[in-house]
Amino acid sequence: MSDNILAMADTVERPSKLAAIEACTLLNAVTADERAILIDRSHMAYAERGETIWMAGAPSEFSAIVATGFLKLTKGTMSGQEVAMDLIGPGQLVGLLAAIEGRPFPLTAVAVTSTWYLKIPTSAFMEVYHASAPLKDQIVRTMGPRLRRAHSMMTRLSTGSAEERIAAVLFLLAESYGQTKGIKIRLGVPLTRQEIGEMAGTTVETTIRVMSKWQKDGLISTDHQIVTILDSPRLEAVLRE
Repeated sequence: MSDNILAMADTVERPSKLAAIEACTLLNAVTADERAILIDRSHMAYAERGETIWMAGAPSEFSAIVATGFLKLTKGTMSGQEVAMDLIGPGQLVGLLAAIEGRPFPLTAVAVTSTWYLKIPTSAFMEVYHASAPLKDQIVRTMGPRLRRAHSMMTRLSTGSAEERIAAVLFLLAESYGQTKGIKIRLGVPLTRQEIGEMAGTTVETTIRVMSKWQKDGLISTDHQIVTILDSPRLEAVLRE
């Protein structure tokens, strides 16, 4: 890393490899010995906001557990634009299916925020994967439903209005980090308007305008960068407009 990037990385505490793996619920099924293999052969990496982690079509030589920050997976369109197809945050593992299937990455991975992530070489992961029936079962049970639930939201992120894209981002985050109480959903990760705008593919000005209106209308609230969806049915209606 350059001196400038190192200085930026120093502003976010470097997580340990063990902490990254323990935060990944997908790896709860691995044994202590299998975890030791992953720790020994992986390393922590840092990406500044906007940095590309890998390009679509690149060999899937590693998968990554996000320790801090967020990544977005993007796909190029015929017009040359990059549209967001998925959002990956702390505790989530990305690049896994391509690694298992031995195919190139289908999407480009880009850091939405300053991000620490654990790079796990495909050779190390596959060693553990082939030896662990519980891990295989965990992957099937976890990854399939997430992909199905995310599909409709990804359609909104690629084709919807600014309001639809921002709402889609909030519900995607709620899927992984939400704490639900009645019609309220508290997103358990702090995010700035700029970061939400980056995920939604909108400007920070548009994001501020849209979310300020939603606050006035009683759809959301924000406290120390933690967003709470106050009325999930009404916000879901934005996705149907």
